Amino acid sequence: MNRHDIDDDEIRVISSKQTPKKSQSTLRPKKNVSIIVFSAICVLVLLVVGLFINYEPVEEAIIPTPTEELHTPTEEPHPHFHDSEPVGEGRQPSVAISDTISNGAKLTIIEPHDATPTLSVGLDALKDSTVILLFQAADVRADNGEIAGAFVERGQLISKGQPKSGFCAIIAGTPIIGVAASTPYLEEALDTEGYFFRQYPLVVAGQVVENKPKGRAHRKALAEIDGKIVVIISKNRLTFHDFSQALADIGVNNAIYLVGGESYSKIRMNSREVVEHGKLPDPASKNINFIVWR
Repeated sequence: MNRHDIDDDEIRVISSKQTPKKSQSTLRPKKNVSIIVFSAICVLVLLVVGLFINYEPVEEAIIPTPTEELHTPTEEPHPHFHDSEPVGEGRQPSVAISDTISNGAKLTIIEPHDATPTLSVGLDALKDSTVILLFQAADVRADNGEIAGAFVERGQLISKGQPKSGFCAIIAGTPIIGVAASTPYLEEALDTEGYFFRQYPLVVAGQVVENKPKGRAHRKALAEIDGKIVVIISKNRLTFHDFSQALADIGVNNAIYLVGGESYSKIRMNSREVVEHGKLPDPASKNINFIVWR
């Protein structure tokens, strides 16, 4: 028998000198590995396809809608306004309100639309349903109960004097804000059945005006911004300087003070909704006065 022959009943060959030839059975593991690799690639492809099919953009869940942004205080100097409903017959007066923040000062800006401003002494304006905005205007002296400074109502001189250099004149329905110890607008208000009052100046030509009163309080201002006359209210308690600086920073060109603190104010949002703030004036104080828009 040839010693290199292999019988059918032999299961292995032992040799120290020769390397056995590769049989067909030694190739089978390579085929198995190929199948496993191919299967893994298929599974990976299926997983990737599944991820793309089920992908949802995360950004869509966190983008705020315009409605959510409407009432959010912003550092932008020109906030967006929202309007109230028209009030009254034959006219369309309305109010636009916006919140903004300037160097930590929280401000509310109130802009009347299609409404005419006037001054009113006494409490009659509180009962007038055509009034859409009402704010206390000139200070009343604590010693004698008189209006502080020159005050003209429909061409009539109610009070005289000059304790403050800021002024507001309303001539032919147009409000004019300025700072001057002497101004021809006082005479013009007297001659044209106009209106005039004095208050602390806050901003002149975009520059802050310093005032003597100290302390912190909720502040109000009659202001000119972007060619429009608005009322600006501080939501937090501010010094005169901080309030004036906040006004200048949001782009106010000219501004004078309105009675602040807990002074009474009213905003008519529509025929059913009236927003009031502060304490109602003492009915015995005959010289309580307001700037109102109808």
